[in-house]
Amino acid sequence: GLIADHVTDIVSYQDGLALATPAGLTFLDAAGARSMYAFQGLVNNHVYALGVSGDELMAGTLGGLSQLEKGNVQVNYTTATPGLKHNWITAVVPVGREWMVGTYGAGVLGLDRSGHFHSFESATGPIEVNPNAMLVTASHVFAGTLGKGLYVYERDSERWFAIEQGLPSANVTALAVANGYLYVGTDNGLVRVEEQGLRP
Repeated sequence: GLIADHVTDIVSYQDGLALATPAGLTFLDAAGARSMYAFQGLVNNHVYALGVSGDELMAGTLGGLSQLEKGNVQVNYTTATPGLKHNWITAVVPVGREWMVGTYGAGVLGLDRSGHFHSFESATGPIEVNPNAMLVTASHVFAGTLGKGLYVYERDSERWFAIEQGLPSANVTALAVANGYLYVGTDNGLVRVEEQGLRP
């Protein structure tokens, strides 16, 4: 069964599911359940967020980021890795040919396919990205923060900007998109905005 009862994230992975828990990862498929934790190479047992791109699975943890391929850890990233400014990874999403990594304390960082982290001018800094509060669309990347509103990345211009005005709260905890609208969940209610109407 599951390595822990508390599930923090779920993604489709290969022919089944990958589940994040505070005790490690569990993979579910037709063959059953298989779990992995630090003993098998995971950077930290407390997994908050998962991101998938093909056979690649990124596991964001309290102690860094693990990159897995076909269910096996290939590399671990921590603050010892140049450019990774915080070990507590709360969100990770594939964006084109790279990853965007949300942290609890250093905002959003980019990670390219060669394993190099880079900062963003306005989205990297003393910012807490809420757990799994990142979303990618064809034209944007969104990041929900604790107390600093919604961060919006325009994929065409490659620029971030922040929005607080019009939100029920500056604590953005959940994001969804449907039919051209972005739904922004906060600790004080929900707001719906036209995605293409978002401007700095």
